[in-house]
Amino acid sequence: MPGGSFLKSTAVRLAVIYIVLFVTASLGANIAAYQMVVSFLDERLNANVQERYREIASAFDARGLQGAVDMIDNHGPAIRGQETIYALRNPAGELLAGSNRFSDTPSGYSILEPDDHHGSVSHYKLFKGPLGPNTLVVGINSGDTDELARIVLISFGWATAIVLSMGMAGAAILAYRTRHRISSLTQIAHAIGHGELSRRLPVSSRMDEIDILSAEINVALARLESSVAALKQVTTDVAHDLKTPIGRTFLVLEDALNAHAVDEMRIGVETALEELRSIANTFDALLRIAQIEARSRTARFTAFDLCDVVGEIYETYEVIAAEEGYQLTMRDAVNGGWINGDPDLIRQLLTNLLSNAMRHTPVGSRIWLDVSREDGQVLLNIADNGPGISDEDRAQVFDRFYRVEKSRTTAGSGLGLSLVKAIAELHGAAVTLADNNPGLRVVVRFQELRA
Repeated sequence: MPGGSFLKSTAVRLAVIYIVLFVTASLGANIAAYQMVVSFLDERLNANVQERYREIASAFDARGLQGAVDMIDNHGPAIRGQETIYALRNPAGELLAGSNRFSDTPSGYSILEPDDHHGSVSHYKLFKGPLGPNTLVVGINSGDTDELARIVLISFGWATAIVLSMGMAGAAILAYRTRHRISSLTQIAHAIGHGELSRRLPVSSRMDEIDILSAEINVALARLESSVAALKQVTTDVAHDLKTPIGRTFLVLEDALNAHAVDEMRIGVETALEELRSIANTFDALLRIAQIEARSRTARFTAFDLCDVVGEIYETYEVIAAEEGYQLTMRDAVNGGWINGDPDLIRQLLTNLLSNAMRHTPVGSRIWLDVSREDGQVLLNIADNGPGISDEDRAQVFDRFYRVEKSRTTAGSGLGLSLVKAIAELHGAAVTLADNNPGLRVVVRFQELRA
């Protein structure tokens, strides 16, 4: 089974996308931070220039032009590498004090580039303002500010590089582990797809999204395995249960074919028809069970009173039971045992349970019907005082074609209780078997429909 390209795997693509998004966000944040730092340093530089300018202006105000010239001369001539430079000019533009190395400086703040002052590696921040009738230009070397900005820029660059490197390494590890994990799941899924339904996807203790998905798939696989096993068992049971009646039908038809009297042929054909009806009834029951289990019978669901349906069945079966030698009684039922479901299917369920009770109890037995309410549920009870069912058989009587009587001499297909279970599950009800001391009690618990 091909594993696919590593670079084209979903884990790698997701890792690359997250790295790109993270690095983009990191670069954006670093650029914004760098701009804030540069803006702050520029404001500090402007403040320093203004401070120098105000010092000369204060000297001019205190001692006149000569005081300003003396302070500029005390600060020294503007030489290469000096931190602060000055240029004081009269209204005619003649230099009175300071450096004569720059001219045509615009008013306000401006920048003196390095090429303009003999190859200095840093620029100067200049401020030109009036000093009485004269003009004063003050400039401060921005070397320290430029160096600090460069350090910040390099720091952001290294931080981005480290984040990118660690992100790529982490993404590669994550992509490899995720791909390895998915590859393991794929191999198991491949094996399951080729018939190994007992295999299950691994689920770790982390219970992340993949583990939750694997757990749900394992539940579905368990149900699928159970369904396939049931299908195989049904196939085997159908072949086993239909082999005998089909064989008898062949024998009866052969005898009828070889019969000389018309009456003998008629009897043979009628017997064969009875066997065929039994086979048809078996297939009809299987079809009904399949339809019910496929949830295709919920369209006719409606709210109804279970007591009314039980009363109808009781009136019908009371006469039938009496004719066959059984005593069928109905205890006082509660009023308003409302449930949501298909009344016809509930009649089928109750009919199967009553037929099953009369078939597996001796003549003269008593059978009780009862409807009650308990903890928000409506309980349908069918009990008898017959021989009951063993604990071993109770666990299997709802399986298709299972019959307590292993000799299979009693009429029936072994599908009655399977149909009962399917109808109950369709209605969200639970069927339980219990001892009636003596006999068997079947309890079907429906959710009560609240007004």
